[in-house]
Amino acid sequence: MIEPLVLISIGVVLTIIELVLTNFVFIFFGFGFIIVGLVNFAIKFSWEWQLLSAFLLSLLLLFTLKKPMKKAFFKHSGDIKDNFLDEAGVGIIKDSMIYYKGTFWQSDELDELIKNGAKDGDRVEVLGTSSNKIKLRGKN
Repeated sequence: MIEPLVLISIGVVLTIIELVLTNFVFIFFGFGFIIVGLVNFAIKFSWEWQLLSAFLLSLLLLFTLKKPMKKAFFKHSGDIKDNFLDEAGVGIIKDSMIYYKGTFWQSDELDELIKNGAKDGDRVEVLGTSSNKIKLRGKN
């Protein structure tokens, strides 16, 4: 017979391993050993039955609780917009192009702004980017 504290210790070690690996497998084996260790304080049975019951309980916990726990811990907070250049902001007219976020951009609207009196150094409101061109609105 394996001592109950040894089974609980094995369960604690497996649970700590789970904290490092976070793959939601070791935690169920840890819980299985902990539960069997606690039961062994009240009901004594042979080491074969201890190990068999720990593994069966662990597999039962694994197959029933893994998906719900993963959903609870790894909730998706929606789509992540990672396009740093396709954001609104302020650009500057330089050499008949728009200087925005460290890059010079071409714009179809820039010719119209220059016809309306915009010149180098003027600020323009950038609405976003599309197909290597910048979308903008004039700004004073």
